[in-house]
Amino acid sequence: MRKVLLLTLLPMLLFAKSYNYWINAGERFGIEPRLLYAIAKIESNVDRFLISVNFKKLSQQEIKHLLNTLNKKKIEHIKYTKVISIKSKNLDEAKYVIDFLSKNNYPSFDMGIMQINSVHKDLIEKSGMSFYDLFDEKINTQVGAFILSECFKRHKNNKNAINAYNGKIDGNPYSTKVLVELQKLYLPHEKYKTRLYYRVM
Repeated sequence: MRKVLLLTLLPMLLFAKSYNYWINAGERFGIEPRLLYAIAKIESNVDRFLISVNFKKLSQQEIKHLLNTLNKKKIEHIKYTKVISIKSKNLDEAKYVIDFLSKNNYPSFDMGIMQINSVHKDLIEKSGMSFYDLFDEKINTQVGAFILSECFKRHKNNKNAINAYNGKIDGNPYSTKVLVELQKLYLPHEKYKTRLYYRVM
């Protein structure tokens, strides 16, 4: 019984451990902090150094070059159906991967805890930051919260807004996965209300 209770409470305990920066980002952009954490859980398993590359957008030569480089440098990576997930051990390794991807003009890659896509490069640079800054989980969470708040402004339906964060609205199971994670963060006595993810500040 004790083991079952611990497994039930574990997501809430992990969330509470770093609650300050989740709540700060949530308050700044009008997002339920637990929703931000649930997205980070789905996106990166809360891994601040994770980099993902959508190889469906790459040529065979680009895929081969990337995999050869990762193997040569002994950087851990997993090839899924659509994505190469690169699990850097530390900041220096993550910076090396970003430098490689940027230098070789790879068209789309996601970075950090909230998996911020490289398509937001102009936004990041206008804010006085670089891709390197996205490996700071506090900064990454702030950027992710801003992007999600823009999705909510464009899409009044909560599920559509959450799917938009993932890049595709129709036929996308992403929001369902996020909502399953979100529900784990509610204590048994709390009311889980699907309509209260977002509020305008």
